[in-house]
Amino acid sequence: MSKTVFKPTSFPFVSLVLMIFWTLFSGGLHAQQRKAASIWIGTAGNSIEMDEGIYRSLLSSNEQSLSRVELVHKLKGAGWVATSPSSMMYATGNIDGKPVVVSFDSADDDAPLQHQEIGDGGSCFVTTDRSGKILISAQYGGGSIAVFPINEKGRLGPRSQLFDHSGGSRVVGRRQDSPHPHYVAISPDNQFAFVPDLGLDQLVRYRIDAARQELEPAGAVDVIPGGGPRHMKFDPQGKYAFVLNELSLSVTVFKYGSESGQMTKLKTVPTLTVDEKNQNSFNSASEIRVHPNGRVVITANRGHDSMSVFRFDPDTADLKRVQVEPVRGSWPRNFNFSPSGDSLIVAGKDSNSLTMFSVNTENANIRYRQHQSVLVPAPICITNSN
Repeated sequence: MSKTVFKPTSFPFVSLVLMIFWTLFSGGLHAQQRKAASIWIGTAGNSIEMDEGIYRSLLSSNEQSLSRVELVHKLKGAGWVATSPSSMMYATGNIDGKPVVVSFDSADDDAPLQHQEIGDGGSCFVTTDRSGKILISAQYGGGSIAVFPINEKGRLGPRSQLFDHSGGSRVVGRRQDSPHPHYVAISPDNQFAFVPDLGLDQLVRYRIDAARQELEPAGAVDVIPGGGPRHMKFDPQGKYAFVLNELSLSVTVFKYGSESGQMTKLKTVPTLTVDEKNQNSFNSASEIRVHPNGRVVITANRGHDSMSVFRFDPDTADLKRVQVEPVRGSWPRNFNFSPSGDSLIVAGKDSNSLTMFSVNTENANIRYRQHQSVLVPAPICITNSN
């Protein structure tokens, strides 16, 4: 018995209907499969009668707006939140009056926090190495960094190492009389951890032994006298590093040598002019980010309450400031790109706000997204995860 086979191509109308149906169906299926990006916010207090802790906001699928924030974990001292290769996340904290580092599962809001005591002052920053086997904490006040092993389930073991920095450049009185580790930058090849120390005017270098879950001191790199290195980012290709100097409000560009961990200083560029700084009684640089395309670098200026946008040429290593934009908030402590890099989210600590900007990578320009501010208590860290 022969079968009759209906071919859509034989019937133009049927073919058109099927095409429209498949387009709508596949588009809807894609939207269902796409996961909304979570924006995690570390906070510094309850200045607007909201609890201190770790908050979350959801980024719209077009990355142009944020939902109202929700408190996920109530926690004092939750100033910094870090992602890892797994669903586990880590944060600074204070429990029962003791400085701690904490871990939590971003996929399970009901799972309890797990914590380990630091034992040497409060942490201002935490990060994992790129394998997710080590958590490193920087103690600004304690002048040290602490190391915690991470097991296969992402849970923290007791502190295994503590490295005390010593000395001080003493270029800027009171701020540089002693060491102040402020950040830990993991090299793209996961071979080294660089610690910008504001008090030393140095990047203190450690070799990473992920298999043994340990760090080994490996010397230091001088930045600029009186600069006060605060944060540091690598470009996506792993060839360059950008160090933000808090005290001098400038960016120092280094070329990175992956085999030896060598840092070759190339140039230093101010984030604000002298006249711009003179508009305020106090200024300090807070954060630096490198766009996923590696050609746009942005920094935040507290006091001036602005963002400085730079164009970077990876072929010539030239860094040029092209824009200074008000943040539409107060005291921009931190900011971050959306996952695609199309938007920028800025945390105004004193304005209790998150504000959004669009990012134009063609001309290295950002533009304020009006009516896209979100209320959050004293935000000082923004981390995104999918």
